[in-house]
Amino acid sequence: MPKALFRSPWFLLLAMCLLVSWSGKPIYSPIQEKWTKLADRTITYTVDHSEIVVDGLSENLDALRVKVKKGAINLHRCVVYYKNNETQQIDVLNSIPAGNESKVIELASPPKTINKLVFTYDTKNRAVQKAEVEIWGRKN
Repeated sequence: MPKALFRSPWFLLLAMCLLVSWSGKPIYSPIQEKWTKLADRTITYTVDHSEIVVDGLSENLDALRVKVKKGAINLHRCVVYYKNNETQQIDVLNSIPAGNESKVIELASPPKTINKLVFTYDTKNRAVQKAEVEIWGRKN
């Protein structure tokens, strides 16, 4: 290989990209930074609901997501209460196994300030283990 190749800016850029990808550290993604954890809950074996008061969040949210850590759930619906006294009922009907997450639940447009969220769900097929879930909101 000619020595001039090693001095080329393209070669240096390629070498830096390879080093970053092999370092094991995730590359920063602004998309990942848009999601914020709103709450976590443990779900019982019957049909249940969680009321989450969204307090102190200065950003408007344009989407929600439910992540299941343990157990499995059937997510039935989500009711969003906005600060301007409007509500939005979203029938989700999503079965989520352990270690997975719901589809992205898009909220009304334009994004508004949220007061409270109410999720209705149950553990899937009377599971042996109670489900542990996290509720996430995407900042606008």
